[in-house]
Amino acid sequence: MKLATRELARRATSVLVQLMVLTGLPLAALARFVLGLLQEPRISYWTGTPILTLAQKAASERLLGQRAIAMVRFTYRISQDFDVVLARWCGGRPWLLYPLTCFAFLALLATASRVHTYADGGLLPAARRRRIATAELLAYRLFRIPHMVWTYGADVRTRDVTMALGPQNCCTDCTQVGKVCICDPIQGQRNMARLRANGAVLFSMGDMIEYTPGSRNDLFFWPLDLAGSHASAAQNKTLPTGNQGPLRVVHAPNHREFKGSRYLEAAVAELQAEGVAIELVMVEKLPNHEALAVYRTADVIFDQCLIGFHGYFALEAMALGKPVMCYIRKPEQYLLEPQECPIINTHVDTLRDDLRRLVLTRDQLAGVGERGRAYVERHYSRAAFAGRLQRAYQDLGINP
Repeated sequence: MKLATRELARRATSVLVQLMVLTGLPLAALARFVLGLLQEPRISYWTGTPILTLAQKAASERLLGQRAIAMVRFTYRISQDFDVVLARWCGGRPWLLYPLTCFAFLALLATASRVHTYADGGLLPAARRRRIATAELLAYRLFRIPHMVWTYGADVRTRDVTMALGPQNCCTDCTQVGKVCICDPIQGQRNMARLRANGAVLFSMGDMIEYTPGSRNDLFFWPLDLAGSHASAAQNKTLPTGNQGPLRVVHAPNHREFKGSRYLEAAVAELQAEGVAIELVMVEKLPNHEALAVYRTADVIFDQCLIGFHGYFALEAMALGKPVMCYIRKPEQYLLEPQECPIINTHVDTLRDDLRRLVLTRDQLAGVGERGRAYVERHYSRAAFAGRLQRAYQDLGINP
C-alpha cells in the first residue's frame, strides 16, 4: 500500500513539474534567442543521477576551455562534490525543490550548449522509475540542444541480458529484483528506443556495452582527479602497509550481493582457518573522502568477483598505487588498453587460491601497484578523458 502511494505521488509530482516546464518553454526560448544575440557563452550541463563521476566529467570538460557545470537535484551520502545542488537552496523546505527544479531547467534550456545525462534520468523528475521525463526529452529536441547520454550500470542493466552472460553475474545473488537496476527487458528496450528517437547520443563502456547496442564505447568516462582526492599514496604522505602483519585486503561494496562480498568473506575465513596471515576490512556507508583514507591502508583492494567489469572503486585504488583484484569477463572488449591494465583477474571459483598466492608473493605487490598508478595516469586522468571527449565532439560535428 505504501509503495503504491509513493508511486502515485511520484507520478503526480512529475506531471505537475512537466506541465510547469511546458508553460515556461516560450520564455526560455526568448531568453535563449536574446542571449544568442548578445553572444553570451553557453554552458555544458552535466546533470541527472548524482553519481560520483558526474562532477569529474564536468571538471574534465573545463580543461577544454568550456563552461561546464555539474548540476543535480539532490545528492547521495558518498559524495557532495557537485557545482550546483538544488536541494541545498531550499532552506529546509523540501516542497521548494520542485518549483526550483522547473526554474533551473528553464535556465538550462536558455543557456545550454549541450546536456549530459545518464540513461535513467535527467534534471526533471520522471513519472516512471529509471527513465528520463518526456518533457525533458522533448525540450532538448525542440531547442536543438545536443543530448549526450552516459551509462553507469544500473541505468541500463536488464536481467535477461545479464543472466545470458554466464552462471556468475550481477544477478546471481540479487535479492532486489526490480529495485536496484532496470531489470525489465521491455523497459530497457523502450528506454533505448526513446533516447534514440529523440536524437540522444549514447556512450557506454565495459560490461555496459552488452545492454546498449549501437552505442559509442571508446570514451572510458571515469576520470580521476589525480592531483587532488585521488593523488598517489606518496603524494598523500602515506605508504602501503608493506610486509608487516597479515595481508590487509580492503573491500568497499555499495551492494554486497552484486560484488560477491560473501564469497570474499568465506575465502578469507577459510584461509585464516588454515593459518594464512590475511585480514579483511570492509568499507561501507562512508563519504568518499573517508573511504579513501581507509583504502590507503590496504595491501590489496578487492573490487568484485561477479559483475565482470571493474568499477570506479578499482580506478581509485590504482590511483593510490594499490594492487586491485577484480573479475573481468571479457578483458579485450571491456578494458581500455587491456595489455597495460594490471588488474589481477579473479573469479568466484579461483578467489581463495588467488588470495593465497598473493600472500606468498607479497613482495611483488608494490610493483603491481606502481603499474596501476601509471595506468590511470595515462588513461584515466581528467586530461586523458578530456582528450577523448574532444575527439568525440569533433566526430559528432560539435564545437566545444
